[in-house]
Amino acid sequence: MTVDEFAGVTQRVIAANGFAEFQPTACFPTRQSIRSLAGFPPHQDPELPVLKWASGIAESGEEFLVAFKISATHFKVIRQLGASRESETYVVAQQVVQADGPAFGGPAA
Repeated sequence: MTVDEFAGVTQRVIAANGFAEFQPTACFPTRQSIRSLAGFPPHQDPELPVLKWASGIAESGEEFLVAFKISATHFKVIRQLGASRESETYVVAQQVVQADGPAFGGPAA
């Protein structure tokens, strides 16, 4: 799964459920498994704890992707496969940010 593909999945979840309470999420494509890290502290820098959490769930060398909120209007997706890591930041559509209603945003400029 690519970073953009998982971002699309994440955007659909945000459109359906809003962004205000969005929790860090991990995807394990080989197992077709998605997990959420419920109760993550909203004011903590999420990147390292989320990567550590997902790495602890992943099997040795297994591909995983994580998505987490980095601001009131942006989320980040990271794809890890072995030692290789790639990431992208995405904008949540303005309609979702303002009203927690359905919309689609794209990569941050």
